[in-house]
Amino acid sequence: MYDILIGIIVIAVILYLVLAIYFNKILFKYILKPGTMALIIWLAIYSSALDTVFSRWIILGLLLSLLGDIFLMLSDKWFLHGLVSFLLAHIVYIIAFTISYSFSLSGETFVIMLGIILIAVSFFRMLYRDVKRDGGGPLLVAVAVYIAVISTMLCLAILSGREILIIAAVLFFISDAVLAINKFRGSFKIAEYIVMSTYFTAQLLFAISI
Repeated sequence: MYDILIGIIVIAVILYLVLAIYFNKILFKYILKPGTMALIIWLAIYSSALDTVFSRWIILGLLLSLLGDIFLMLSDKWFLHGLVSFLLAHIVYIIAFTISYSFSLSGETFVIMLGIILIAVSFFRMLYRDVKRDGGGPLLVAVAVYIAVISTMLCLAILSGREILIIAAVLFFISDAVLAINKFRGSFKIAEYIVMSTYFTAQLLFAISI
């Protein structure tokens, strides 16, 4: 059943990329985007039976992500609601990592953490003018907080030492970065393919990690 569920999720992701993006079928977007996340949540619940604190926090993060997906499928006025939903999801992932792993900082990981901070600051500076133009101060603050939180999630995933969490966090970071560039700096053709393929893969890896 576990392998079958993973297979169904992979098929759902491919169908989303083909039908919802390539053929621009809105109905399939509204069905497959939350539907694929629901399948990932089902996989997480099925595989973990909610028997660990880590699994319960990860599943809560997945549920918040599903809520964020629904908001982002709506009109632009719901964008901030989606941003907050994913912000809360990342905070939940941070809690999951913190309570489940012991962190130790080596010289190598310190350099990596510093690199992530520099990337985050540079990325915010790049988006600053466009975000301020589109949403003013409130959206600017929300985006700054979001970048700080997802960067923290990525750092803690790296410090956990678990490869599956590191890959998932890196993919999530890439997904959100491309989404932000596409929204605020200017859209480009393959953006949605990158955003959704990395996003679904990241969430699937989080589900498998428990």
